[in-house]
Amino acid sequence: MEPPDSGRQSSASNTEISPAKKLSAREQSEALIPWEKLTDQAQEKLQGVLSNSSVFHRSPVEQLQCDQEVYLHLIRYPELVVNMWELMGVSKLRMAREQDFVLIIDDGYGTNSQMELVYGNSNLHIFYAEGSYKGSVITTESKGRVVLILESEETVKDGKPVISHRLDMFIQFDNSTNRLLVKTLQGLFLKMVDINFAETSKFIGQIDEIIRENPDGMKRLTDRLTRVQTPIRKKFTTLVDHANAEYVRIATTEDK
Repeated sequence: MEPPDSGRQSSASNTEISPAKKLSAREQSEALIPWEKLTDQAQEKLQGVLSNSSVFHRSPVEQLQCDQEVYLHLIRYPELVVNMWELMGVSKLRMAREQDFVLIIDDGYGTNSQMELVYGNSNLHIFYAEGSYKGSVITTESKGRVVLILESEETVKDGKPVISHRLDMFIQFDNSTNRLLVKTLQGLFLKMVDINFAETSKFIGQIDEIIRENPDGMKRLTDRLTRVQTPIRKKFTTLVDHANAEYVRIATTEDK
């Protein structure tokens, strides 16, 4: 089960991700979208948001050490990470896979959404989400649609794989949404987006560290992820073995 157009692409030779000095950040982000490779339905969904988005936000580039295949699997199947958080008791967030590339999400605080992976390769993943919020912060239901563009690049440092990635977000609010209240809270919300992206990146790096040092422990944890479909868990277990074997090979080479 691979995302639409999951073919590998070579990483850019630059250490920065897709620099384009003459374009604004928003224009850079839009230029990343391979429209010709998207289904008609996906094109319509993305165009609907990008043509009338209320907010564009670019999170800072985050860097982490992680095996490339492990990273890709966690990005494409984020319920693995979310279920780990649940077992650790650190998050109310829940994800359930409804279709091959569609997740139902409940953040535990009033936001319910559906997120679809509409495109993915080794350096770029594009998600489309639509959902609503009604809770203690905004008591009337607010609906919106979001396009998430995650660009990543793999490099090697001291013989080990390093991932640099950046998240862009386009948000379109429904006409019924209280725009004044949303605008008032926008700064806080976007700050939380950056914090969550940074913390998630850090956690993925910690997963990779456990894979290097205690692969059996990671596999035991994976077996406890009851909210994750069995084929996805089994694939992750296989990737744990492969990544650990590669780290052992690197360590053995360094010792010579």
